[in-house]
Amino acid sequence: MRLVELFGRDSVTVELWDHGDPLDSARNDALARLAVEVGVESVATNNVHYTTPRYYPLATTLASVRARSTLDEMDGWLPAAGTACLRSPGEQLRRFARWPGAVERSVAIGLACAFDLRLVAPRLPDFPVPPDHTEQSWLVELVRRGATKRYGQRGHPRVPGAWERLDHELAMIGQLGFPGYFLTVWDITEFCRRNDIYCQGRGSAATSAVCFALGITNVDAVKLNLLFERFLSPARDGPPDIDIDIESGRREEAIQYVYERYGRHHAAQVANVITYRPKSAVRDIGKALGYSVGTVDAWAKASDRDQPMGGDMTLPPVVREMTTQVLHYPRHLGIHSGGMVICDRPVIEVCPVEWARMEGRSVLQWDKDDCAAAGLVKFDMLGLGMLEAIHHMVDLVAEYQGVHVDLAQLPQGDAVYDLLCRADTVGVFQVESAPRWARSHGSSPGASTTWPSRWPSSDPAPSRETPSTLSSEGATTKRTSPTSTP
Repeated sequence: MRLVELFGRDSVTVELWDHGDPLDSARNDALARLAVEVGVESVATNNVHYTTPRYYPLATTLASVRARSTLDEMDGWLPAAGTACLRSPGEQLRRFARWPGAVERSVAIGLACAFDLRLVAPRLPDFPVPPDHTEQSWLVELVRRGATKRYGQRGHPRVPGAWERLDHELAMIGQLGFPGYFLTVWDITEFCRRNDIYCQGRGSAATSAVCFALGITNVDAVKLNLLFERFLSPARDGPPDIDIDIESGRREEAIQYVYERYGRHHAAQVANVITYRPKSAVRDIGKALGYSVGTVDAWAKASDRDQPMGGDMTLPPVVREMTTQVLHYPRHLGIHSGGMVICDRPVIEVCPVEWARMEGRSVLQWDKDDCAAAGLVKFDMLGLGMLEAIHHMVDLVAEYQGVHVDLAQLPQGDAVYDLLCRADTVGVFQVESAPRWARSHGSSPGASTTWPSRWPSSDPAPSRETPSTLSSEGATTKRTSPTSTP
């Protein structure tokens, strides 16, 4: 009765399920009588844990993994048969024949619950602007101020065509309704600037003169003749994607600033779904099946993502079968390397949120693909060790040479592109991977305009090992790369 009082009689139903347990019929009879007495409907469900009975052994093993116990220790707590599976409408009707309407009601409730997640997609919070300004007009004003510093006065620009390009980009941003997005990114970069934290917009944002004028990037898209439509155009679906690299030692300050500015209820970090790999699969399944820690460790050490399960060791058939089945299943949630979601309403109204292990962080229970499907706007704030190293370098130059280095004013000399054309890029962030070596070598020296179209089709992450790459002299050599970018 308490649920009926809280939610109303039409919003409460009594659940019946039948897994073949001897007590299921008696329990369902009692629940059906309760529904009649209270005046609510009953509905047939099945508490499904797997698709077909053949996955029952794997499901019980994974239940033991979650309980951090072995199957023997869980005996008595787990279901005795594989009946928590999907069933056909005909089988459900036969099982629930004594409770007319329960199965049909489940279909009606399922149809009523189906909806497009984009219907509840939140917007970005309205960006606070001065009186007599809209988000668009305030963005135009900020761009005017920044462009005057970087390009000179309108009518007398230091870079021909700069103001015309800015007008074009601002019109496109206003047409697509994204001024608030650019203001939010600008606000984060302004926080970094005020606190002497190096940050830099990366990726296709570098093709935007607006981003350059706002200080989001330090790449002059007009001078380098970069194509803005690669970054933003009416043909693109959703908001632009501006990844912000922040010097790794101080990224947490920027993350906490976002929490503080928008509120804990309106901002959260995006999750990563960590899936099973050979080592973790062998460890979890082996322990759940009762094998000793030493044995399981030996199997795990012999496993590699590029090798058969267990390496050269012979795994028991049941261990090999289950570990093969569980590969790429979700194992646990982690925190995305830098993704944050900001909403105009409490995030928990759209997606469950939980506290992260790291102090001061809260995280969604969705990954970036889920967030995109639901229409959530994500900002990537990525920690970059190379920016921290550059900051140290700039400080040292200022201290010992009395020279202040402005990254935005560094010349785009042909010598840089000559180095890239020789594939002499070991240790250079984003361009040291084997695919980029292959694409770089033999390119036309000094052809800076070809790089934006040449590199997006190759993976920027360095490969584990490059068996045959070309050195700067053109000889074939074997070269080992780092396993991760700085």
